[in-house]
Amino acid sequence: MDDFALTPAERALFAALRSRGVKFLVIGMSAAVLEGAPVATQDIDLWFESLDTDQITLAAQDAGGFWISGFGMQPPAFGGDGLSRVDVVLTAHGLGSFADEYAGGVEREIEGVVVRILPLDRVIASKRSTARPKDAAGLPALEATLRARNGR
Repeated sequence: MDDFALTPAERALFAALRSRGVKFLVIGMSAAVLEGAPVATQDIDLWFESLDTDQITLAAQDAGGFWISGFGMQPPAFGGDGLSRVDVVLTAHGLGSFADEYAGGVEREIEGVVVRILPLDRVIASKRSTARPKDAAGLPALEATLRARNGR
């Protein structure tokens, strides 16, 4: 997707996660952008099959960053130059299990890196379920994109 720019570290992280066999989905508004919705976001939400793997730590190191597995009130996170936009999602509201959503995910190439993303209709389901004002504000654009894609 030409208008979805990744930092070199983000590109390296996604490639490393994939090459190390770590299952993850890009969800939220980043997935919506990759599905063609005319929206904006400040972060890239990643939902992992499991956070209990050394492969995430190694992938972060491959990308020149680091992985904080979380402790106490501190959620898991990536750190390092160029990785500040990557957020780890612990709870994906309004969705099925990771396995089910992963199976229904779609692959998109971003700047030479293939990532699996949540399809637009599932992004909409998730945004509807949160009942947050910022999610409600984006729903009309997401729904219009889906209708246009479906020819309705």
